[in-house]
Amino acid sequence: MFTPQSGILPAASSNGLFLLFRRRLGRRADAELKAFFATLPSKADELAAAHPEAQFCVVLGFGAEVWPEFYLGEKPELLRSFPRIPGAIHPAPSTSADVVLHLRAERYDLLHEFATMVVQASSHCLDVIETTHGFRYRDCRDLTGFVDGTENPQDEARAQVALVGSEDAAWAGGSYLHIQRYVHRMETWNKLPVKQQEAVIGRTKESNEELADDDKPLTAHISRVVIEENGEELEILRHSLPYGTPGGDQGLYFASYCKTPANFEKMLAKMIAPTSDGRVDHLLNFSRAVSGAAFFAPSREALARLAK
Repeated sequence: MFTPQSGILPAASSNGLFLLFRRRLGRRADAELKAFFATLPSKADELAAAHPEAQFCVVLGFGAEVWPEFYLGEKPELLRSFPRIPGAIHPAPSTSADVVLHLRAERYDLLHEFATMVVQASSHCLDVIETTHGFRYRDCRDLTGFVDGTENPQDEARAQVALVGSEDAAWAGGSYLHIQRYVHRMETWNKLPVKQQEAVIGRTKESNEELADDDKPLTAHISRVVIEENGEELEILRHSLPYGTPGGDQGLYFASYCKTPANFEKMLAKMIAPTSDGRVDHLLNFSRAVSGAAFFAPSREALARLAK
């Protein structure tokens, strides 16, 4: 039995903090860094127990390039770098990131405190290259005004979708994590009439109802990311949050967990590159990706092995 890291399965939090790290030039993951990361889940448990009302949880993930430095000679079967989609019309840039830290809680101060501790303890090997504070906006809406994450699995299905199982038994309880930071063109978006916004998304704005098939364009966001294969819908567990500052960049920090990277890759390809129907996602006319990275978040037991 393998235990997933605490931040993968719980329902949406009010605050999220995403940190991307890159190895420092000429440095490799050493025994000190491995030992520290092995204790990270227990350190998170201590903070969560001291502040139960905050519902603090954490996920640590490693990219394909740095993976051998942590787990020499063994890796998840499907671990690979962020996809490069041929024929893409809209950009989906790949960020050179080796480690991700995803923190969630109802209190931002605890996220700040824990992240600072991690940054200081890992600074001899890792540099922080991106830090993004995401927040819940209204009733789980994106800054576009539409409810986000409506296709998420619920209850027991969350684990079935997000966690590796017996198909890769050595890494059971782990999860493939993909992140992208999107910047919205809010001024342009807000000038669109609501009916046009709904056609771009594929849902109504206020009641959050999916448009009828006859009214939903093939270029709508939902039309691109809802994919069926062999009669079953491909699923991912999303933990995306809005982010931004007034007068600065504003958008969505996309994060998804899945037992396979293939589901995210197929959704991204259908968004940014013409597929069999020759169309792409028109939401990307109003929101552009500026970063992207892929990681594997090992189980707690696999992280503990780093100490050995």
